[in-house]
Amino acid sequence: MRVTFMVCIILLGLFLPLTVSAVDLRGDSRTFLGAREGADDDEFIPLHEYLDFYADDFAEGDLTFHFGGWLRQDLADKSFDNKKFNSDLQYAYLSVRESRGNLLLNLGRVLVFEGVASEQVDGLYGRMDLDSGLDVSLYGGIPVEADFDSRGGDVIFGGRVSRGVPNLYRLGISYLKEKNDSSNFREETGIDLWFLPFSKVEISGRSGYNFKDSGWAEHAYYLTLGPFNNLRLSSEVSWIKYENYFTSVTTGAFLLQSGIIDPGETALILGGQAEYPVLDNIALSADYRNYNYDIAGNADYYGGRLSYSGPDSRGAGLALHRMAGETDALRYYESRAYAFMKFGAADVTLDVLNVTYDREINGVKNAYSVSLAPGYNLGQNSRASADIEYSHNPDFDSNTKVFVKFIHKFDFKGGSKS
Repeated sequence: MRVTFMVCIILLGLFLPLTVSAVDLRGDSRTFLGAREGADDDEFIPLHEYLDFYADDFAEGDLTFHFGGWLRQDLADKSFDNKKFNSDLQYAYLSVRESRGNLLLNLGRVLVFEGVASEQVDGLYGRMDLDSGLDVSLYGGIPVEADFDSRGGDVIFGGRVSRGVPNLYRLGISYLKEKNDSSNFREETGIDLWFLPFSKVEISGRSGYNFKDSGWAEHAYYLTLGPFNNLRLSSEVSWIKYENYFTSVTTGAFLLQSGIIDPGETALILGGQAEYPVLDNIALSADYRNYNYDIAGNADYYGGRLSYSGPDSRGAGLALHRMAGETDALRYYESRAYAFMKFGAADVTLDVLNVTYDREINGVKNAYSVSLAPGYNLGQNSRASADIEYSHNPDFDSNTKVFVKFIHKFDFKGGSKS
């Protein structure tokens, strides 16, 4: 069923535009080649190809087709999921827009970002504006994340309703229900808020409730003040209860396993930041964040940074921070320096990070990394760049990573290349 669905969507998107001469096909191709060492002397050289495009002008009305997917081929040891080759269809859908009511309908493999939902769905997504500042979005279909077993009995549906006044506030309420093999897998509701009571006071945030486990999963809220004579202040408060936040997972990375993610953990994070441009091209900032864990303990992270942004896309920065936690791994001083410049079609960035532990971790007192990132624009539509990093830390005595990128943007119109 999954293969049939994917083939139908791709064929519909690729062959329907060929029936007319005015089709406009735009997108980009991103090719990534990485090289790094593993903990057991494995060598990983994954080659990724990402393709994103959309097609329009192939039918009357505001009808477009959108596609995004990737392929991975390992040129050395297996880098993920014990496979040398892997692929994923991220999205592939037909989209219809109508100016009346700002109506949008997407059909196919769609991406949904509405309140508590951040999903891939094989189905339908729609939204529209109503009167009195109301807008409504609905979605339903088969959840892609539940493909780890079978698709029988898998279903997901939900939506979001919000009301607001432009430049004043927007309040939304969202709901999500998901079943896997006909059993309840997730059921969540959430509230999201954006509020501008005064011209220089902005409040935003969200809360999520887990019906399956009957408890709040998270609260995260942010306050921004200013600028006042160029001084900008921001603060945050967030709370996460792990057993409700990581309620139903489809990957081992988020399993509530002892020693990795403790299901009894609760985290409270408080923080703030102040930013001030000392001169037109020099900015100074200070930040503080407190991490309060019921089980892992507390930690304070604080410091500041100085940045310079000059003419001709040149700049540099220096940052100094202190992490003061309850374990040796969370007691250190962190310093970072970076610089970047552009000359013609070329550019380069140098980034140096050093961590000095209060006590040695696996025999290492100072951990550091040095990164060099050169890039070159190959005309208006293509760019080649690389990230080269050498590091020394408690896990690797020495480790070198190389990441090469080639990005090409394309635009085909009426069967001819522009």
